[in-house]
Amino acid sequence: MKGYPGKLWGVWLMALLLVVPFAFAATTATAPFPANPAVVDVTRPPFNAKGDGKTDDTEALQAAMNESVGRNRLLYLPEGTYLVSRTLTWPKRWKDRDNWGFTWLRGQGRERTVLRLRDGTFTNTAKPEAILWCGGFGSADWFHNYVEHLTFDVGSGNPGAVGLQFYSNNSGAVRDCRFVAAEGSGWVGLDLAHRDMNGPLLVRNCEVVGFRRGIATGHAVNSQTFEHVHLSGQGEFGFDNGGQTISVRRLVSENAVPAVRTYGAFTLVDSTLKGRGSASNAPAVINYNGGRIFLRDVVTAGYRRALGDVATPDFAAAFRLRDGDGPGGLGPSVTEYSSHPALRPFGPAREPGRIEVKETPDAPPDPVESWADVDRFGADPTGVADSAGAIQAAIDSGAKTVFLPGSYRLLKTVVIRGEVRRLVGLGGSINYGKGLKPDLRLEDGPAPVVHVEHFSNIHGGMEVDTARTLVMRSVSDCTLHFTPRAEGGEIFAEDFVTHGLRLRKQRMWARQLNVENEGTHLLNEGGDVWVLGYKTERGGTLLHTLGGARSEVLGGYSYTTTAGKLAPMFVNEGSSLFALFTEVCYNGDPFAVIVRETQGGETREVARDKAAPWFLRGGVPH
Repeated sequence: MKGYPGKLWGVWLMALLLVVPFAFAATTATAPFPANPAVVDVTRPPFNAKGDGKTDDTEALQAAMNESVGRNRLLYLPEGTYLVSRTLTWPKRWKDRDNWGFTWLRGQGRERTVLRLRDGTFTNTAKPEAILWCGGFGSADWFHNYVEHLTFDVGSGNPGAVGLQFYSNNSGAVRDCRFVAAEGSGWVGLDLAHRDMNGPLLVRNCEVVGFRRGIATGHAVNSQTFEHVHLSGQGEFGFDNGGQTISVRRLVSENAVPAVRTYGAFTLVDSTLKGRGSASNAPAVINYNGGRIFLRDVVTAGYRRALGDVATPDFAAAFRLRDGDGPGGLGPSVTEYSSHPALRPFGPAREPGRIEVKETPDAPPDPVESWADVDRFGADPTGVADSAGAIQAAIDSGAKTVFLPGSYRLLKTVVIRGEVRRLVGLGGSINYGKGLKPDLRLEDGPAPVVHVEHFSNIHGGMEVDTARTLVMRSVSDCTLHFTPRAEGGEIFAEDFVTHGLRLRKQRMWARQLNVENEGTHLLNEGGDVWVLGYKTERGGTLLHTLGGARSEVLGGYSYTTTAGKLAPMFVNEGSSLFALFTEVCYNGDPFAVIVRETQGGETREVARDKAAPWFLRGGVPH
């Protein structure tokens, strides 16, 4: 996947946050961020959306999107119901330049902000149309996009309606959204299969009610991660995967149809699938056409069987399986099942205990009036002048949350210290293409947990010089360096892009982790690493576990673009490794060795065969 288009940076950086009179909108008192030109309230001039559920707001919302897409702005929809009568789109161009993503759409809350399609608008099921189409053009270069805290309601009489067609690369997320269709209305709630190369991305805390299919995924690249998703009332399938690499945790499905249909690579853990009515004649999960599937701690009820696993492309064959037939005849609860055998360099070994899963800590709810906006301390949001002093002053002001609404140049490392417990951006960058290392340093302070959120690029990375818990949420292209003082700390990475991550005696829980670099991608020495959805790029060992460490990867995807043969995909030395992984390589240089394991002074390797890697188990010494 390409990096950010540096040759265009000089053009659009200057335009990033210019206070253009017709584009400026003050925020309401209930906005989630302080008033700033980069926080655009669609109900204020010049857009003047009504949100009254009666006025057609299509033109107002499209105008706001035309002015905000690709500019690292927060497009904010306050409480209300916004009626639309055609698809809202995120455009490829803004005036005289191309957009490359970098868009954030947010409501006041999914119970309070609703995008509602006018009844009887999208009636053609042969050509489904969406309330909102989030762009994506050409290659996988549509970065750092977010849709959060609102409901998509397709109304009545719209059988060809899709709630949201979302697209993002490297990083991006749909969070805290709800998708609703009246009976007989709705094609797909959340459509992630509308075009190729979608992802890696995260879907978290979302609910789909109704539609023929609740969530649709597809194509071979670039992987998608889901956590805390609730599906109910679908007409065909709850979750329909047509070839993508998918990782899911905490799925709840309540349906009279199969909860999942998949033929890609599908990992499902810690989930509950409840059938009702005609579900008693169906499997809860259908894996067909030779797809790869892994289930762990999946509880089903009301279905004839937990899993129908068939090699035929005729997925209906899964319905015809008799009780007890083949590997699909298990349930109603599944402790652990894999469609493909594990690679074990040393054969069966004592199984290590599972890593305890911790939830990502919520961001502290500091009132926006108490935030320190670095621009008010003299920082330059266009990234031209040095802003290190101004940002440091904001951090040292005593505020607990520091707000960086633009993109900034630093000539000196900024230290996160004092009372600060949250550093928040709007998707801008720090030192894009500049040479300072590190840009940020995290030191000791009274807050036990520090959150860094919503930055598209922190070019010089961050040095962690403390054992305080660190949360990296929706941060791209930020290399972390840990000093010895960081040993014993905990790291939560949610929708995080980094390079060459080296952990020593730390514990990390990651959701949608994307590591792109040559050489070793992730090193776990003497700690615990748990990852839900791990995407990698370029060549080199993807995970090296040593020093008695434990590593667990629940769904991974290697986009092997360079030098795949130069290193084993996984290395395990005297430690424990559990990994589910697939690989796509278009250059003829895939990984030749899948895993190299050393136990008790003996080293063994498992080379690749005709099948792509899927399931690895490294034992622990007896």
